[in-house]
Amino acid sequence: MIGEWFDRLANRGLVLFVSAIVLTVVVVSLVTMSISRAELEEQARKQVFTVAKMLAHEVDRKLRERFAVLTRAAEAVRMEDASLRQFARLIMERQQPVAHLFEQMLLFDQNGQVLDSFPQVSEIEGADLFRRPYFQNTLAQQTPQISEPFTSQVRELSTVVMTAPIFDAEGNLVGVLTGSIVLSSENFLSEVSTTGIGNDGYVTLASRSGLILMQGGYLSGIQTLNRKDPASVAGMEGFEGITRGISRDGDESIVAINQLEMAPWFIAATWPLEDAYAPVSRVGGSLAWITAGVVLVLLPLCWRLFRRYLDPLWELADQIRARHEGTRDQPVDETGYQEIRQLAEAFNRVMAERMAMEARLRAEQQRGDSILSALQEAVVMTDTDGVIRYANPAAAGFLGPLGVQTGSPLFGLVTVYADDKPLALEDFLESEEIHSLDAVLRNDGQSLDVEITMLHVSRDEPDERLVFVIRDDSERRRQEQRLSWQATHDSLTGLLNRRAFSAELQKWLGLASTLDAPSMLMMIDLDHFKPVNDQGGHLLGDKLLCQLADGLRHAVRKSDVVARIGGDEFAILLPACGLEHGLELAERVRSQVAGLRLEQDGQWFGVTASIGLTDVNASDSGPEVALARADEGAYAAKADGRDRVVVVSSGDHRVQVDHPAH
Repeated sequence: MIGEWFDRLANRGLVLFVSAIVLTVVVVSLVTMSISRAELEEQARKQVFTVAKMLAHEVDRKLRERFAVLTRAAEAVRMEDASLRQFARLIMERQQPVAHLFEQMLLFDQNGQVLDSFPQVSEIEGADLFRRPYFQNTLAQQTPQISEPFTSQVRELSTVVMTAPIFDAEGNLVGVLTGSIVLSSENFLSEVSTTGIGNDGYVTLASRSGLILMQGGYLSGIQTLNRKDPASVAGMEGFEGITRGISRDGDESIVAINQLEMAPWFIAATWPLEDAYAPVSRVGGSLAWITAGVVLVLLPLCWRLFRRYLDPLWELADQIRARHEGTRDQPVDETGYQEIRQLAEAFNRVMAERMAMEARLRAEQQRGDSILSALQEAVVMTDTDGVIRYANPAAAGFLGPLGVQTGSPLFGLVTVYADDKPLALEDFLESEEIHSLDAVLRNDGQSLDVEITMLHVSRDEPDERLVFVIRDDSERRRQEQRLSWQATHDSLTGLLNRRAFSAELQKWLGLASTLDAPSMLMMIDLDHFKPVNDQGGHLLGDKLLCQLADGLRHAVRKSDVVARIGGDEFAILLPACGLEHGLELAERVRSQVAGLRLEQDGQWFGVTASIGLTDVNASDSGPEVALARADEGAYAAKADGRDRVVVVSSGDHRVQVDHPAH
């Protein structure tokens, strides 16, 4: 239904017009929103930066104030250890004017024992807090310290502790004055806990060690920063400025970070981008509603206009349909708008040319039928069901007598094989045009090598046809096989020649790193072969080489590759053989060669073999490297007395001589 409606030109024009309006509004809206978002982001960056800087300054001021008060109080106490213990109560009572700055003030001796507190808490007086980190840091550095946040045992609240060392007159540390601050108390972090940014923005006070002191107006125990948030990681590493981060709800945010001077803490002002861009989003929604209203108003008006303008075109369509169906003999009327007149004129001209063309086509078809009948190649045309619709007389020689009869199923008469796989009708329907496909045609148990060309006619149309041109290809393939064999084999012995052997060796060089046992390579240089040629003649020498080739094939495994490299030089590739088995086969080859004897005119002729054996190593740069190493072994065998096997290792390139057993 939708496709039929959209197939009308008036409806398409209507959709195009409305789409142009919508696209224009969308583009303008996107550009406007992009500019607005950029401006809002710049304002948001300035706002979070100002908030972070202001709060960092305020927290620094409060810390500085408390540090100063605590340090002055500690400096005012200059007495011996014994006096400190004696006047502990008096010392703490004197801190009453500044005690409002802390939740609890404690006086420790140098051993970490609580001497007194203000306000007094009987549970902790006399307690040993020597192991507390803040006490240990104060003893070690003998300077005022501020602790990491921890949970107070007394009040079970998140707390930090400020410490100031107390010295005697000689500068020896005799005690420590501390003041604890509950992070959730209103007199310390009230600005941090109450400051908001937009609707969803918040402020975080955290330590560089990754602990949260206050976040977003609440704190529930000691929490840790999200290490997956890049802004939190940057703050812990000392970064100051504006960056992108992740809010506690997982939303992308703008984050301003300001490091504190008085403590290893930092302020992070976080504003989620969605909240920062909320004004732009509201504007986008309003534009969408405005666009929808404009489209609803323009739709009926545009539809009526398009229908009116296309009435002459529909009248022309009716006349063309009648002319095509044969109910109208006269040319169509060339009236209406200029474009419609041009269309009518073109149609009348095409119809006249079509009638002339049909006459010429009938004549050409008759000539084509005559030519196809004279061809030696079979020409068969089928429909998409494989039923023969046309076949020239030559088709009978390939398909049998039924092959020239229309209505017969082509693939019911013959089976087509390519690459030893049968091809069905669907394979030809799904493929593009096929040129010179080498195939085998099987008919009633007989096979014929053929070359097939297949063409699609009127593809994807109701009258689609497949045209097969079949040519006898037997002689060409026999010639190619003969030439291929001659190019890769020695004409005298029938063994592989040097080029084919090098290609095979190259293949196993590529597989060398994947084999459990190394492949081995034998170079065989015949000893005393020249006297055979000189005394017995070249025919006897050729006979000896042929029998020697047969002996080499039988001496090794069926998977091994035997080749004649030169006149009296042979090579054998032993894939995945290993050195030990390779030596056994080399000795068998040597014995086979030594045992071969030919008689001529009462005289016996024979040869021996000097054999070089090496492994095929993945580090060899090419076949010639391995061949040269094996050839080196053959030369060493000759130099050592002939009729023996010499192993040349690719590792250390040392020569090991294996003497034959005589």
